[in-house]
Amino acid sequence: MANIQERRDKSGKLVSYSIRVHRGRGMDGKQLKPWTATFEVSPTWTEKSARKKAEAFAATFEKECKEGMTSDSRQKFAAYCDYVIGLKEQRGVKHSTIVRYKELTGRIYPQIGHIKLRELRADHLNDLYTLLGQDGQNKRGGKLSAKTILEHHRLISTVLEQAVKEGLVPFNVASRATLPKAEHKEVNYFQPEQVAAIRDALELEPMKWKMLVHLLLITGARRGEVLGLKWDKVDFEGNRIYICNSILYSPDIGIYESTPKTERSRRYITLPVETMQLLRRYRAWQAEERLRLGEYYQNQDFVFSQDNGKPMHPDSVTDYLKKFSKRHGLPHINAHAFRHTMASMLYFNGVDSVSISKRLGHAQVSTTANIYAHVMEEADQRNADILSDIFLKKA
Repeated sequence: MANIQERRDKSGKLVSYSIRVHRGRGMDGKQLKPWTATFEVSPTWTEKSARKKAEAFAATFEKECKEGMTSDSRQKFAAYCDYVIGLKEQRGVKHSTIVRYKELTGRIYPQIGHIKLRELRADHLNDLYTLLGQDGQNKRGGKLSAKTILEHHRLISTVLEQAVKEGLVPFNVASRATLPKAEHKEVNYFQPEQVAAIRDALELEPMKWKMLVHLLLITGARRGEVLGLKWDKVDFEGNRIYICNSILYSPDIGIYESTPKTERSRRYITLPVETMQLLRRYRAWQAEERLRLGEYYQNQDFVFSQDNGKPMHPDSVTDYLKKFSKRHGLPHINAHAFRHTMASMLYFNGVDSVSISKRLGHAQVSTTANIYAHVMEEADQRNADILSDIFLKKA
């Protein structure tokens, strides 16, 4: 039964009823805040009539609560967003995603955090997105990219979609907002002569880094996936590796292990014989290093690790590549450029999107096709030139 309490003014006149419906306990066993509503009393009603109307309202309100069709008119966006993020965390959403959600709220809450869910309108969101597209929004004092603004929008939409499910709002107002046009940036990849220059320069580098950069180029794996590779996932007989682990960093917990980005990211990657030979030489070198370091080295089976055997900081790869490129007079190098280079070279050699998508570990083939659209177009032009040489040009 709903709890009904009278509210009277200083003169003792009945002005409203406070309605409370028991909500039960949460997953942690703690009592959840009850559903609440206020029933206003008209000055023309008698107290007996007002009580009957309030009881009828309370019965309807309780029924809606039980069926998930009610809304807490006082619920504000910031508080509800915190609740949804907490819910996502309990359901096992990746820590890196939760951290990113919390970062995004830093710009969202000052603008719409105080607005009640029921009162949030599309123009509120439009004003927010316009503001984020102005100078002074990023760490360098500039504007946010359309991609980053869309990240904010997706979080807001996710929160409001949960509110729809819980019956707090009738529809997702984020679907009515006007979004900035997504920017499609062409991927940067190295030309064959640049790859050759990088490989030549690597011959002068320490064995560990030579092996690591080689794997980045040949596998097209993400930086964290290469750092998460362990020796028991290297199949020397089958000439392949199994990607099922990733090394990430978060300021709140430091370096940690996680699963790859998506379920499709768990994958086998076949490697050339030359790469497997280099891996064997590297394993032998690593074994000698372990003996030299003695007890200081705590073996955790990582193919690439810090000197003490613990997983490497992902940014250490970025820092190394930056110094490596300067040291050898090479163009700017980042780990993801190797991923793009591998995919591009496969396209230029006629490999299909399905096969490339599988090697990259994308969740959908359409993701691969969208990212490499201009590469596919360039590859098709080369195909046209080949067909012209074969069929149309005279010997």
